[in-house]
Amino acid sequence: MRILLIDDTRTVHAFVKGLVSKSPDPIEIIDAWNGKEGLDALAISSKDKPFDVILLDWEMPIMDGPTTLEQLKKMGCTIPVVMMTTKDSPDDIVRMLAAGASEYLMKPFTWEILIEKIKSVVPGGNTRAVA
Repeated sequence: MRILLIDDTRTVHAFVKGLVSKSPDPIEIIDAWNGKEGLDALAISSKDKPFDVILLDWEMPIMDGPTTLEQLKKMGCTIPVVMMTTKDSPDDIVRMLAAGASEYLMKPFTWEILIEKIKSVVPGGNTRAVA
């Protein structure tokens, strides 16, 4: 499984990498630190092997999550996008799901919740929850 992690916080990158290191299945994470870097990584990746899921933060410099999601949809991207954010208003959740996010993940989260969200958007994904 390949994950594109778009978040401007180093601790989030370290946390997610720590969580996926618990997986018995191989999971590759490609780091992007803002939406523009994420779109660039996606363009490069599409030439070799695609991502299975995109984990997308909301608040970032240069290009934020909602703008990135909008650009992904304009590009015709069909990779599932899981918004990761501390924004918990029902209006925000509805807005991102209506804009094309596949799932919404509240920070902070656990390994089990992350895997549950990924499995819900990646049918047949090769991730198993760690007991």
